[in-house]
Amino acid sequence: METLTYLLPLFLVYPIIINGLSRIFSRLKLNPILFVGPILLLILTILSFMNGEPLRFILLKTAYFNIGLKLDVLSGLIATTVLTIGIVIIRYSVRYLEDDPKKAAFSKNLSYTLSCVLSMLMAPNLVLLFMSWMGTSYFLHQLLTHFSDRKGAIKAAQQKFWVSRLGDVFIISSGVILLGTFNSLEFETIFKTINNPLFLEQNYWPVNVASILLVLGAMTKSAQFPFHFWLPNTMETPTPVSALMHAGIINAGGYLIVRMSPFLANTPFVLAILAIIGGFTSFWAFIIMLTQTNVKRSLAYSTISQMGFMMLQCGLGAFSIAVVHIIGHAFYKAYAFLSSGTVADYGRLNRYYPKPNLATSLWPPFVLAILSMSLIFGVANIFDFDILGRPGISVLLVILSLAVAQIILSSKEKSKSIITSILIITVYLCLSKSMSALLFDITPKQINGRETAGAITFFICTSFFLALYFIQNNLERISTTEFGKKLYVKALRGANL
Repeated sequence: METLTYLLPLFLVYPIIINGLSRIFSRLKLNPILFVGPILLLILTILSFMNGEPLRFILLKTAYFNIGLKLDVLSGLIATTVLTIGIVIIRYSVRYLEDDPKKAAFSKNLSYTLSCVLSMLMAPNLVLLFMSWMGTSYFLHQLLTHFSDRKGAIKAAQQKFWVSRLGDVFIISSGVILLGTFNSLEFETIFKTINNPLFLEQNYWPVNVASILLVLGAMTKSAQFPFHFWLPNTMETPTPVSALMHAGIINAGGYLIVRMSPFLANTPFVLAILAIIGGFTSFWAFIIMLTQTNVKRSLAYSTISQMGFMMLQCGLGAFSIAVVHIIGHAFYKAYAFLSSGTVADYGRLNRYYPKPNLATSLWPPFVLAILSMSLIFGVANIFDFDILGRPGISVLLVILSLAVAQIILSSKEKSKSIITSILIITVYLCLSKSMSALLFDITPKQINGRETAGAITFFICTSFFLALYFIQNNLERISTTEFGKKLYVKALRGANL
């Protein structure tokens, strides 16, 4: 296993190698040979899991942190996802910018961005994670300003730049506090030390302040309210950049939260705040998304809503489920952006398609929602989910119930929709249990001292999604009211508060 650790640095240059091959062989197709890197990375991840410890490549040891790389199940799964999507985007870019005079510089910045993201994922401490984060931000800025003659693109890049610098201030401030408190910035050292109840009691305020700053830093990177405004404005950037940003880079905040989850699990009120902000971001961004007519802008608000839901999962302590969400959303959103050009054609045809008949009465949606909740909570007990002991799981099951109810309501063929819903429930619960087993030694099993915060979080977060369910099934009624008209105008403008 020790010899395999020397392969880790090769993954950082793999995107650069693929980019070089794409430029030399311009007609090189997206064949399986290009995916040797992701396959090998996945194999190393499996070996790490089977061996029960991460693969470590240490180049230099210092007093407070080590310079090197670490591959475990968490970093391996997400890095495999990023590298796979990155290869597709690099090949897509060859044809997309075929006649662009600056395509060589674009390709280099794209590959360097991917390398920095992979370095961030495999960083063993906060110092290297932050340095990789800075590198990602720098090269992403070059990509966002590729069309330098577009004022909208430049303005959006500037907004992203300053929001990112604010996030850097949060992360640096948190790092300073952590260094003074733990005398180290190595993740493993911090996680081992925080498990001492006496240490936690003696350093209550430094730990909580550092936790708040980490959460704020993650929120800026994942476009959470009130730091979300820059993302929908980046639509004038090349489509491959949008695909990479929405499928990979935007997940950095969620990855930071999951990576630091053994530390954050000791600050329940900070996580409760994260859950509430994430729930509100998901709620508000979804409403805005419904009003947008620009395809890429609608996808941007969809990403904000999805990132809000991911932060909600982290705040509830469902870190393993958040990882499933990160991976699934990355593949979906990369596909959505790379195929966004076909949506306009579909939109022109869609006007002639018959629309599904939604419930005209107020009661059927809510009766169906209650039945769905009863079914899903019963199935969850069969899967041995600790519903009463973990309020966060209950919130996610309520949201899943509403989603299933919406599928059945919106479908014309009820029997097929019921079968589809059962499959979704089964797959969701199986993936959740499987990821929990994979991340057993990486993410915490529960949030310490969550009793009061858990009840409040449950009420607020479920209220957001019950409201969304009500709005979605009563759009025609709401749109005729004075409140509905004002809400529509506000949402159409992007709801810049």
